[in-house]
Amino acid sequence: MNATSKNEQKSLNTLKRDKYGYGTLPGFEDFALPEEDLAPGAVVNGSEVHVLRLFDDQNATHIGTSWLQGSRDISAWSPPAPEGGDWNLAAVLEHEEGPFAVFAKPGVHGVVTGKAYAAEYLLGSMIKAATKHLKTLSRPWIDMKEGEQKRVLATVQQDCRKAVQDAVDIIASNARMTFPAAVDQVVFKDGVKCVLTLAKGDWAHSLADAEGGFVTIVIEERSKLLDEGDALAVEPDQKSLLGAES
Repeated sequence: MNATSKNEQKSLNTLKRDKYGYGTLPGFEDFALPEEDLAPGAVVNGSEVHVLRLFDDQNATHIGTSWLQGSRDISAWSPPAPEGGDWNLAAVLEHEEGPFAVFAKPGVHGVVTGKAYAAEYLLGSMIKAATKHLKTLSRPWIDMKEGEQKRVLATVQQDCRKAVQDAVDIIASNARMTFPAAVDQVVFKDGVKCVLTLAKGDWAHSLADAEGGFVTIVIEERSKLLDEGDALAVEPDQKSLLGAES
């Protein structure tokens, strides 16, 4: 590799952060912050990754305090790389629990597939959704009225549904970039041609870059995964007379 090629490669691997301090390298635009810390050596989409949360950086407490006070600007934060060589800052992203940085290097350990990554994400999200509402109950479940139980279950359902939808996306894509699109037309002539419509976003530019190449289309069957069954059943205030003893 000549000097020009090395410089071009270095430029591609150098994260460009915006004026507020955020940015992503290609392939990390949709990186989701896991509920639990990733195991050492975890590999996502071919890269070994390490996540550092702003509030875990002891040298950036003043930036974290400023963020908590409402400032979105974290441009002064210089996330320290993990020990060892070859780590590259791949993303600095926002999150409701605080900004975080993602470091990456070529994966050399066991690969965490999209399915395994989604399982860890889903487990943490489900536990968080359930315990969040359990902690807010003012009295035991059995003492609550039917309407109160329904309201609690509705909020749990909403949080769990969002977690499952995110996990389905991760599994379907195997942790690759995905985007939602409407299928406007499919024509069976000289092969199969289709017309897709998608909203504007970063993925649109990535799709444009793939023009002339190939992409993988995954058709999701979310309805089965999102079936709650009897999970939303509550204790009726008025017991059925049909079940009463004669």
